[in-house]
Amino acid sequence: MKIERLDFITIFVEDLDKATQFFSDLFGTEFIPPYTTTMDTEETLDARGFNLVSPSTADGPSAKVMLKKGEGLISAGFKVTDLDEAIADFEKRGVRLLYREKIGHAEYAAFHPKDTFGAMLMVVAYPDKDIAAAYTGK
Repeated sequence: MKIERLDFITIFVEDLDKATQFFSDLFGTEFIPPYTTTMDTEETLDARGFNLVSPSTADGPSAKVMLKKGEGLISAGFKVTDLDEAIADFEKRGVRLLYREKIGHAEYAAFHPKDTFGAMLMVVAYPDKDIAAAYTGK
């Protein structure tokens, strides 16, 4: 697989609005409007790839992870040139695919952290140069 760069880091937060304001002030950055994923999360990110995630339901998978692990760094995503090739490379090494999803122009895949030393690794592919534009589709 060809990795272009580290694309984003994801931090689990309990209060998305509060965390967005804090990190906006701290880093002088602007986050895109929050969006909901099929994995029961509400998310926002900035153009540098700083991704904030909060469970959107009280009893879904993300809420269970939040209860177990609490807030903090949860995953790292890498921009790849070919998503199918990247998924195949992970799987041939015995790393289980958790899910694949498309948001805006971005399509990404997440892999089981039990197979990658406790870190959820993700790969993402999109034609845009800017991650925020890829996810908003603008």
